[in-house]
Amino acid sequence: MRTRPMTRRLSAAGAALALSAGILTATSTQAAAQDDGEVDRLLVATDQEVDTFNPFKSRYIITYETNLMTYDTLIRTGAENYEPVPGLASEWQESDDGLTWTFTIREGVEWSDGESLTAEDVAYTYDLLISDPAIHDWNIDFAGNLVSAEAPDDTTFVLTLKEAAPAEVLNAGIFIVPKHIWETYPDPSADDANDRMPLVGSGPFQVSEYRANELVRLEANEEYWDGAPGFDEIVYDYYSEGDAAVAALEAGEVDLVRGLNPAQMEALEGQDHVTVNNAQGRRFVSLILNHGAQTADGELYGDGHPALRDPVVRQALHTAIDKAELVDKVLDGNGDPAVSIIPAIFEQWHWDGGDELVQFSIDEANRLLDEAGYERGEDGIRTMPGGGDPLSFRFYHHADYTDYANVVQFVTEWWEELGLEIVSEPIEQGSLNDLVYLGEYDIAFSGWGVGPNPTEMLAMHTCEVLPTTTDGSERSHENFYCNEEYDALHEQQVVEPDPEARAELVREQQRILYQDAPVIWLYYQNVLEAYNHERVDDFTVQPAEGGMITGQQGFIWSFLSATPVGGEDDGGVSTGVLMGAGAVLLVLVAGGAFLFMRRRSTADERE
Repeated sequence: MRTRPMTRRLSAAGAALALSAGILTATSTQAAAQDDGEVDRLLVATDQEVDTFNPFKSRYIITYETNLMTYDTLIRTGAENYEPVPGLASEWQESDDGLTWTFTIREGVEWSDGESLTAEDVAYTYDLLISDPAIHDWNIDFAGNLVSAEAPDDTTFVLTLKEAAPAEVLNAGIFIVPKHIWETYPDPSADDANDRMPLVGSGPFQVSEYRANELVRLEANEEYWDGAPGFDEIVYDYYSEGDAAVAALEAGEVDLVRGLNPAQMEALEGQDHVTVNNAQGRRFVSLILNHGAQTADGELYGDGHPALRDPVVRQALHTAIDKAELVDKVLDGNGDPAVSIIPAIFEQWHWDGGDELVQFSIDEANRLLDEAGYERGEDGIRTMPGGGDPLSFRFYHHADYTDYANVVQFVTEWWEELGLEIVSEPIEQGSLNDLVYLGEYDIAFSGWGVGPNPTEMLAMHTCEVLPTTTDGSERSHENFYCNEEYDALHEQQVVEPDPEARAELVREQQRILYQDAPVIWLYYQNVLEAYNHERVDDFTVQPAEGGMITGQQGFIWSFLSATPVGGEDDGGVSTGVLMGAGAVLLVLVAGGAFLFMRRRSTADERE
């Protein structure tokens, strides 16, 4: 898409998005429009800040996506159905005992600074997982099984494992970094990459500019080994208000918006130049319960309510949530009730609950609490068995998400019928994350994007990732869960070579989590996104049937394949301030912004 004069079709935007009297201000910047000359630019609206451009420890969706575009992996996740497909490695071979993997590295691949990419770069990258303590710990699920990484010649990389784990190798998704750049960093686990723009990588785009709360710019790698991208640039343009991003799409000032809520999607469906994509997602939204914040050596800390340490209380809370109604009323049907940590889109690994599925029943939830000795006081609020603290729970949710606020209203009403006092409070995302990892909460929202390899998500509930300190700085766990039976299953499934036998182990892990209820999975949310089809075409979705454009796993097929419509046009730019008849009544739920931090990111990781 070509740069062009700013266009503000705000009367149309106001009509489509029901603006009322007033002025709507957005923090998106006009910086993306400051360039002269003709540039085919894909503008993507975002409200998520960058955590770090270090690909070994970045956790947010926006940095996961920019990593996917900047750095190649040995093996990609395919667009057809999440299958492993060649990346930098054109082929690979597993030894009979499964302990040695030999990869053939493509010849002729160059880093974006013109240096040749060889197997030595691959060996250097994988050796960081082995030898650098911090990088090793951040990637412990995979790195803990590595013995050596060697490059006998420029096109051969040999990886040696402690135990056979084919699924882990094929789905590792390790971003290959340039040795000649990274070996100059004093500490590869630090944020040195943030100060080295443009980033040097081998992917289809390279991060060339970053301005906090303004933009992330990526320039196309015209010499990309898998073909030059169709766009010259991709710019993530910041909008602090989701409705401003939606209005900008309607007005032709941004090209792609994700994380729509149902009302926004319905409004955009009426726009002639907009295509809306409603795809089955790989994300879940959940409630985490503070069942006892603890360190790896068993030291309890935080101030969670002691009643939540009782699995009966957690099961009662679970029983008193009508997930089908949440999907119907909050998501307008755009999702599915959640059962476990692995969404139904990954049918091979998903545990559907079967006969053990909890059925919504206020009466049954009350019975559970009655039999456990949580009696009601004169005010109707239950207390701890034998008298004591009332069952008054703090319920924290992200301040910017109307979906969460709506969930809180439904759930609070159900829980109050159990004789519980629920004190809900909206909190800014970063502050809420801090409270969670300090153990200073009772109930809070969480959510993750899940990839085709279940290990990454399941590992967040193992004893191995419990923090060693109480300062909240170690964030590889979800909410301090530790269960030896669960851990034993986890260790088995990581190295189980038979797919169906592994799937049974993974399902059993999910069953344990479901019964113990440290987390209540609410729903699997559809991906609601929209783009201007008059300006951009040829998005490859993942998976191929009914798939998503944004939030892809293992490679950004959509942005590599996307092309400008019709070559030269009058284009569109972002706008710093949208003037209209009033404030947009709808609120965008930004994709993945609610995800919690951890050592190893999954796709989307947080998203």
